[in-house]
Amino acid sequence: MEIRPLRPTEIPRFVELSYYAFNGRSPDNRSTDFERRLDLEHQVLVLADGSEIISQVAIYTFDYWFNGVPFPAGGLANVATVPERARQGHANQLLRATIAWMREQLGVSISTLYPTIYPLYHQLGWEVAEEAYRLVGVPNAFRPSQLLPADPGGRVVRRVAEITDVERLEPIYRAFAEPRSGYLVRPRWYWEDMVLRHSLATQPRHLALWYGSNGQLGGYALYSTEQLPERRIQIYELLALRPEGYHALLTFFAAHHLYKELELTGGRDVAWLAMIADPHQLTITQRVRGHFLLRIVDFPQAISRRPARLLNPCAEITLAVSDSVAPWNDGVWKISQNSGCWTCEPVSKSEPDAEVDIGAASALFAGALSVRQAIDLGRLSAKVTALPTLEALFATTYPPHSNDHF
Repeated sequence: MEIRPLRPTEIPRFVELSYYAFNGRSPDNRSTDFERRLDLEHQVLVLADGSEIISQVAIYTFDYWFNGVPFPAGGLANVATVPERARQGHANQLLRATIAWMREQLGVSISTLYPTIYPLYHQLGWEVAEEAYRLVGVPNAFRPSQLLPADPGGRVVRRVAEITDVERLEPIYRAFAEPRSGYLVRPRWYWEDMVLRHSLATQPRHLALWYGSNGQLGGYALYSTEQLPERRIQIYELLALRPEGYHALLTFFAAHHLYKELELTGGRDVAWLAMIADPHQLTITQRVRGHFLLRIVDFPQAISRRPARLLNPCAEITLAVSDSVAPWNDGVWKISQNSGCWTCEPVSKSEPDAEVDIGAASALFAGALSVRQAIDLGRLSAKVTALPTLEALFATTYPPHSNDHF
């Protein structure tokens, strides 16, 4: 048994196992990943028994916004084990090696993924890092509240999304995503393949563009229409930089009277219910599968990149982190502020001011758990004097969310 990068001659086997495990895109389409998305030498690992691939993983190198700062991340995908060798710990072994690989070879500070088997990742330190909701109802149920500002001189332009729309949408998306937590800094290929649905054997999405009375693009919605088994609209992404944009886009969708149902998935970083005239007409469910998960790969690097702008002066604390999978994170860290930045240095101290496991630290980092919630769960213990610094360290402007999937 060895863990190593995938060899060029093994690409067909990697693709076959990915397709067998997850279906979805065709093998031919998956093969193009190695031309435009992945570097074999650094971003694809396998656990092999001689010439036989037993388990595999691809690592997309993305950046993610967290509270206004881009963090380098390793996004895991195509994690699969051949069924003949399943439930023997091979995926666990490969993922442990992948965490070390991401730190040593890719230099990332965090790792993200969308799980099919949550317990496997949870026991290795990945934690749920968002809350997403589905709002479902007849189109008219999405009409905006009269209290939401409107721009009578604005307009919505509707058409099929085109490949050239990347340049048009990227600045709007970036301005929206940058101050938030959990949003992907989308590479060009991601826009083309996953957002606009080009370069895939699927129908490109529809696009609704909102222009304010000043003639400037200030919001958009990407959505798809379905005719069978019943007429429905599914909104993949709806965002605006001004409340008037939300008013216009919600009004646009509410006018689709020929459709039986409209579904919008969004995060708590947008006050959806406050924008809708009568939210009682909607069915609201919390998505429980496919959540965005996060794990801190390099604790001191992740902490030192966080913005420090909330406490002045800030009390220095020592935080004991337990991480049985990544021993470089395991230990006691001195955390303080210096010139507007957080510093994180290893120290030897028998009685730290606070103690946390790496999974809870990851959820705190994302903003999916508050300091008080982590204490209530028994995942964080802290002296009273350490609480203001911990709350400042893990503060986020918005609740975390991710519109993306890979």
